[in-house]
Amino acid sequence: MEPTPMSEATYLVRHTTTYTYSEPAQQSHNLACLLPRDYSEQSLESYRLLLKPDPQWRHEWRDIYGNYRHAFSLSAPHEILEVTLMAKITRRLPPALNPATPWEDSILPGGAQWASPSLIQREFRFPSPLLPALNKAGFDCEDCFAPGRPVLETLDAFMTRVHETFTYDPEATTTFTPLDDVYKKKAGVCQDFAHAAIAELRRRGFAAGYVSGYLETVPPPGREKLRGADATHAWYAVYLPELGWVHFDPTNNTRAGLQHLITAWGRDYGDVAPLKGVLLGGGSHTVDVAVDVFSWPDQVPEDLKDVFKGE
Repeated sequence: MEPTPMSEATYLVRHTTTYTYSEPAQQSHNLACLLPRDYSEQSLESYRLLLKPDPQWRHEWRDIYGNYRHAFSLSAPHEILEVTLMAKITRRLPPALNPATPWEDSILPGGAQWASPSLIQREFRFPSPLLPALNKAGFDCEDCFAPGRPVLETLDAFMTRVHETFTYDPEATTTFTPLDDVYKKKAGVCQDFAHAAIAELRRRGFAAGYVSGYLETVPPPGREKLRGADATHAWYAVYLPELGWVHFDPTNNTRAGLQHLITAWGRDYGDVAPLKGVLLGGGSHTVDVAVDVFSWPDQVPEDLKDVFKGE
């Protein structure tokens, strides 16, 4: 008898970013978008956001898209800034989806499924700072959008086309490589795959957004999971009025599942950058990032199992 598929899974995420300055920074003002979302398909069970040195001011809120935000300022000289997120997350699978709705009914402005107001979601149909409007397709995908084709079948085919068209190459792009260059090179990382897909989907009338998060990695059989070797991940989501947000990971050619842990979503990477800010002094600097995604409780190291004790 085959085992029953899991419908939910719990994880511990540790994400540490360390800035080391060549000379003391006199002030820094920072904005973090690190805390995982808490919504119908994911629960944020516990968390800690640890800042070293301690900031003189900090503030927390949720933005217009429902993402958690943390702002903090340091006004004393410091040579290192370390930001560590510890979060326990339970991820749930969405309900089974199989609508026969033609894809044309799910696009703006005239799609029949958009009869009721969805003002925030409609914003994701339009250009954003890193994703200008396209005058023509950035890559060959016209055959994915056959007239009358069911919307999920259409979007799955499009995701596969993105996966097959673009080559994963960390050396091909940087964080802010323009979209035109991504289309020319047809190479990049998960951020580029997501941006390339979102811009084309918006051109065709879909409301599509950028999703940041983590992807659980599994070590080879017989090997221990390397600490700090995981990474952040990115994919995209399409808002379908009858279904809500449906998530697609073109880097791995799959819809998002239990292994996709969601931090935030926005119009493009600029809306959900993990850390950004302004700095006075500091000279040159280096950035080190270490990420762990541990299945709870089996993979969690002993020294981390009591991290939330007393909360």
